[in-house]
Amino acid sequence: MVFVILAAVLVMLAGLTYDGAQILIARREASTLAFEAARAGAQAVSTEAMYRETGNVVVDPSLARMAASEFLGQHQEWSISVKGDTVSTTVWLIQPLQILSMLGIDSRRVAGTATARAVQGISKGDDL
Repeated sequence: MVFVILAAVLVMLAGLTYDGAQILIARREASTLAFEAARAGAQAVSTEAMYRETGNVVVDPSLARMAASEFLGQHQEWSISVKGDTVSTTVWLIQPLQILSMLGIDSRRVAGTATARAVQGISKGDDL
């Protein structure tokens, strides 16, 4: 009886260790994907609205969504928001659990969020 309880506890500890590490890796991947999608979206600068009203760089929301969509093509759960020159994205991933699935915990949903900002580049020596 003690051996069965001890074995169950050891399986739970192994599951927490291995599957916990897998969850952390999935969270890092979601954050990386969110950052890269936000960067791709922030590069979708509106050439029509740029500098005309405010003199600042403006991101085109529809082009930013398209750029993020192309980057995150195979991922189904993500969101993007565009405000002025800032693009924020959130990516959700499902991480299947190997060892904890024996205890009825099949998967874990993780999220990564990132923000990127479009900036004006250097166009002449005086901009340094």
